[in-house]
Amino acid sequence: MFQLLLYYFKIIQYQVFYYFMGVFAVFDDLQNRSFNKFDIVNKRGKVAVVTGGARGIGLEVVRKLIECEMHVIIGCRDVKAGQRAIQQHISTDASIEIYALDLKSFTSVKHFTQQILTKHDQIHLLINNAGVMAVPFEKCEDGFEAHWTVNYLSHFLLTELLLPVLKMSGLEDEKARIVNVSSCAHELSPIINFEMINNSQGYIRNAAYAKSKLAQIMLTKYYNKKLSNTNVRVLAVHPGVVNTELFKDTFLKMTAPWILRFICKTPEEGARSIAYASVSPRLEGCGGYYGNCQPLKNLPYADDEETQKKLYDTSMAMMELLMT
Repeated sequence: MFQLLLYYFKIIQYQVFYYFMGVFAVFDDLQNRSFNKFDIVNKRGKVAVVTGGARGIGLEVVRKLIECEMHVIIGCRDVKAGQRAIQQHISTDASIEIYALDLKSFTSVKHFTQQILTKHDQIHLLINNAGVMAVPFEKCEDGFEAHWTVNYLSHFLLTELLLPVLKMSGLEDEKARIVNVSSCAHELSPIINFEMINNSQGYIRNAAYAKSKLAQIMLTKYYNKKLSNTNVRVLAVHPGVVNTELFKDTFLKMTAPWILRFICKTPEEGARSIAYASVSPRLEGCGGYYGNCQPLKNLPYADDEETQKKLYDTSMAMMELLMT
């Protein structure tokens, strides 16, 4: 009985913390909106890969990359729906490819990668954008929890598989970039227990989401050290509090969805900081964590180098059989 009461207390605690953080994040977006600007940069001939690029923030990011004259490869669950979205919202002469990508399946990630590498020997930008938030506990087909799989581990696999061509595509004065779309919610993550990542007991949706976003930032920082002698840089971005389908399983969306339209950024506004991190010459040679087109401070725990390495090594062990 006591354990059950403690569990419900933790759920309420996380819900309260999330709402307070959300309020502060909204105020931060309003306070820094004058900095949240994106300028078109000519990137003709460059190739970008964007996960979840057919709706929400991802679609707006693709629109901005097309304005920069990039060739964009989109990974999405429903290719036909993605094609309709592109036809409705983006110029018909845009240079775009769309392939099926289900981030709940490592097999799908591998197949998506193979399709890309069959046609392209140059990739200059990878944006790990797609994600889920506050979903019920679910083990995906490869046995890992949904937030961990979709938000973090499948993107880790995709990054590792595309890393060799990213290294070859980057130049000394124009490095290839990997952009991980994270969240300020990472600050509410519990310390990562690598032995209990898939534990369904005591599962709390918000905590699982925060943990996956913390992992993204930690991996971003680890990669920048690991890749320091290459022509690849890695950035993480908090796009702000954006009214997208990510909120569909949250209490606020289910009880008062109209509020989100008044307090949140639009998808276009949320896309600006991601596009900025992706192509801005101001960030040439830089890595790190950004929001509203400015450097951000992250949870200090994310800077622990020993834990970063343990995260990378654990992720590689999880992927070992899949990348052979």
